[in-house]
Amino acid sequence: MNRPPTQPSPPSHPSPYRYLGGGSGERPVRLQIVLALVAALVLAAVPLYLWRPQRESIPVADAAIADAGVADAAPSAAPPPPPVVDAGPPPVDLAAFQTIKCVAPGPGKTPPERCDRVMYFEDSLARAIRENVACAPQTTAGGTVSFVLEMDFRKKKLSLLAGKSGTIKKDKAKGLVRCVKRALPTPDWESIPHQYVKYQISVVATYAPSSIF
Repeated sequence: MNRPPTQPSPPSHPSPYRYLGGGSGERPVRLQIVLALVAALVLAAVPLYLWRPQRESIPVADAAIADAGVADAAPSAAPPPPPVVDAGPPPVDLAAFQTIKCVAPGPGKTPPERCDRVMYFEDSLARAIRENVACAPQTTAGGTVSFVLEMDFRKKKLSLLAGKSGTIKKDKAKGLVRCVKRALPTPDWESIPHQYVKYQISVVATYAPSSIF
């Protein structure tokens, strides 16, 4: 007597996975979805990587050549030195100061070589002469003016005049003497070192021709 075929009993715990097709070797659906997502990400990342901006770089050899070219061009870019221009003789040249006389209180005379030099007035007169070259009379050959300065410490008085030794006549040098006299500073008589009460000094100023200054 033949037995009826045995019917398989349903599993007590069905598998949570759903299989595609038949056979126990099929991959689950969830695993296939994960693999599909990974493949999509890879396909999307490759074009982005290929399309990224490329940074241009200068080869080392080319950079060295460029630097050498800049270094060679730098010296030639400097401007040439200005030409040396001969300014000619100065508008006025001063000789050494001379002490004509000095007077002590009381009788007697003091030889000029024994007089002390009052440097304050020598420096002030030299500066005033140089600052007033424009007041000099117009001459085509130049000329000299002898400035004579008298200082009286007792009366606190200054006097300036043109001496006889200059080649420019006194009447032509009057305007120049006035300009120089106005340019002399007001002295502080009490603070100026001196040994005598009265002095007379002179200096010869040589002026260049008028066409030069």
